Amino acid sequence: MIRIHILGSAAGGGLPQWNCACVNCVAARAGKIDPQTQSSIAISADSEEFQNCWLINASPDLPRQIESATWLQPRRNASRNTPIAGVLLTNADIDHALGLLLLRQQEKPLVVYATDETRASLAWLDRAVARFCGIEWRKISSDWQRLHGSIGFRAIELPHSVAFQFSDEASGRLALVAPAVSELTRELSEASADSGVILFDGTFWSDDELAAVRRGARSARQMNHLPISDGSLDFLRQSPAHRKIYTHINNTNPILMPGSHERAQVEQAGIEIARDGLEIVL
Repeated sequence: MIRIHILGSAAGGGLPQWNCACVNCVAARAGKIDPQTQSSIAISADSEEFQNCWLINASPDLPRQIESATWLQPRRNASRNTPIAGVLLTNADIDHALGLLLLRQQEKPLVVYATDETRASLAWLDRAVARFCGIEWRKISSDWQRLHGSIGFRAIELPHSVAFQFSDEASGRLALVAPAVSELTRELSEASADSGVILFDGTFWSDDELAAVRRGARSARQMNHLPISDGSLDFLRQSPAHRKIYTHINNTNPILMPGSHERAQVEQAGIEIARDGLEIVL
């Protein structure tokens, strides 16, 4: 089996974002919608508790996320230990990689799977962590690799990022994790058709969403995120997966607001909206 736990479901900055007074951030501060930490996912093959857990992206909010999840905390059989075995990076975005710096106190090198491009972009962080535990970089591949236990994984290359497909080798079930998608490629479409669970980029509802709150802001596509409304909604609506979940959701996205027209469209399409702490068992 595969257990997937969403540690953080927000895009960079979280919800509420520290310098934002948009409708959603105001509502989150008022307790009308739940706050969300920045995007990170934990995956494990364990049936009862997370052991040898792997992270998909390492959020700047990782310490807070660990303290909110007892199964990610150190066991009491040693003074220093962690069930976190390593990290798989989808890209070098700050909200996906800064948590690596926060894992620097461990005893042995931190295992990180990433593309050569991502590693090169994170050379500054690599140098910083080298003074502590260091990083053991491992290459990702489009071929299946063993991660831990019955879990296998492969990388699906996308423009500016990768997605990861995971398999439970015992059951043959598949899950797709794609929090940073700029284009619906053939390989991504094929992986989506095969997967029973899909966690997908839900950063922005519309291409010009940020411009409504910040003059001159880049569009969703310029930031390498496919918007929901005219990009991924129909794609996921037609997917045969039994669970489809939007994650990495920006604080400005109207799907976060209960009762909104945009949220209703997502729910009518059979797609869930991620929240911190959501667990999926495959």
